[in-house]
Amino acid sequence: MDASFFQTLQEKHLAIWKESDAEKRLGLMQEIYAEQIRMFDPEFTLNGYQEISDFIQKLHAGAEYFDFKAAKPIEAIAQGARLFWTIRMKANDQPLTGMDFFIVENERVVQLFAFIDKAS
Repeated sequence: MDASFFQTLQEKHLAIWKESDAEKRLGLMQEIYAEQIRMFDPEFTLNGYQEISDFIQKLHAGAEYFDFKAAKPIEAIAQGARLFWTIRMKANDQPLTGMDFFIVENERVVQLFAFIDKAS
């Protein structure tokens, strides 16, 4: 996998999480996530497109404003990559920050680890 693959991963991952339409989101997921992707959060584990999409849908439903973006460019090593991000769900709120770590096989994300920074 080369740098262009990881740049595409960043773009598609951000697009997936910004997309409020479930059908469009599924199409984006199929481009970069493995069908049996597992997402690990400190509080739960999600399996497959549908569970992740449902979680994203709940985020959008509870937000009056939704802005998810990279805090800096994705960094890759071997078959892993990390992406630092910010997310805002209210226009005037301080953004939450965190990092997603990806395990990639055959140019598809098979595992996604979501780390959310603790508020100080």
